Amino acid sequence: MFALHRGLAHLSISPTRAVTRQLSKLTIGSGETVEGADALALYLCEKAGRLDLLGRTDVESALVHQWVTASARSRNAADRTLYAQEANDELANNTYLVNNSFSVADIIAFANIHAWIAALSRPKQITFCNLVRWFDLIQHSIPEAVLKSVGLSQVPIDLNAPKENAAPAAESAKSDNKTTAAASTPAADGAAAGDKKQSKKEKKAKGEGSAKPKAKPANEPKPIVPSQIDLRVGKIIECGKHPDADSLYVEKIDLGEEEPRTVVSGLVKFIPLEDMQGREVVCVCNLKPVAMRGVKSFAMVLCASSADGNTVEFVEPPQGSQPGQKVYFEGFATGEPEAVLNPKKKIWETIQPGLLTDESRQALYQSPEGVAHLLKTDAGICTVKSVTKGTIK
Repeated sequence: MFALHRGLAHLSISPTRAVTRQLSKLTIGSGETVEGADALALYLCEKAGRLDLLGRTDVESALVHQWVTASARSRNAADRTLYAQEANDELANNTYLVNNSFSVADIIAFANIHAWIAALSRPKQITFCNLVRWFDLIQHSIPEAVLKSVGLSQVPIDLNAPKENAAPAAESAKSDNKTTAAASTPAADGAAAGDKKQSKKEKKAKGEGSAKPKAKPANEPKPIVPSQIDLRVGKIIECGKHPDADSLYVEKIDLGEEEPRTVVSGLVKFIPLEDMQGREVVCVCNLKPVAMRGVKSFAMVLCASSADGNTVEFVEPPQGSQPGQKVYFEGFATGEPEAVLNPKKKIWETIQPGLLTDESRQALYQSPEGVAHLLKTDAGICTVKSVTKGTIK
């Protein structure tokens, strides 16, 4: 395992080699033991002063947690194969496991599957081509001396897939056809032709075969639009520090439902605790619930970040909005949100890069065509306190 310093170029590793076999336990030089996948990830990032590697947003932090947990649970060959397949699918469109951001999830996964990748046959490397490409990127981002210090080495990877030779199969098929043709006799051919003509006459008399059945249209993927995201007005009725994470708050948010939802937010270093109480916010309510350092979060609070990342502010609904009230983008008011966003469809990940604030501090969605759709409730437009031309996450 790795204790990160300021970037990959300065990686250093000091834990015992046992970590590559059991990712939920780490013994450091002083004899102190760090146990638990999340605690291990937090320790490594804190030690290196790289808390950003735990995820830059609440969604990224939740995804990092999921990959770290899944990696820690993959301890036998069957588990690792399943884990490798899931990672291979995720990496089809991503550079790293969590979107396109390098994180501690990549570090832990690399150590976990190093031996598994090293044992892959050439055909299997092609089968898991996305994972192998990612693995090769990670291993060449780490100094070779660092790998050797924990008993690991670079695994030879050939990223050029061999050309497939389909000729033998084609020739075989031709040969089989010739053999079949040679085996048929003129008499048999004549009989077959007569049968075919008779069959056609019978079908024409019955009115069959005159019209070809229409081909069924292929199921086209549903276009991704902002209305698939369930946005609602919420009111924070209770807030406190996370018992196991100094950078996280745990809130109770009234969303107009029978019971308030528990929400975990990484806002401690941006918003004082006293400013969290009683705030009206905008929440994403149909993300898949995730556990963040042992506390399950059932929604996400929308915030705007300045370009330098030093200022983070709530996206605030207009005065007169009520908890549970629908929040929508102009032009997408009538669409029905998904019950739960399917992580594999990447609906949130597709829409989120277009969430911005303008020069008037108004929240909006900018479509790929460059059209701005303001974020609203029936009471007016959602705004932020001071961030202009910022991103919303």
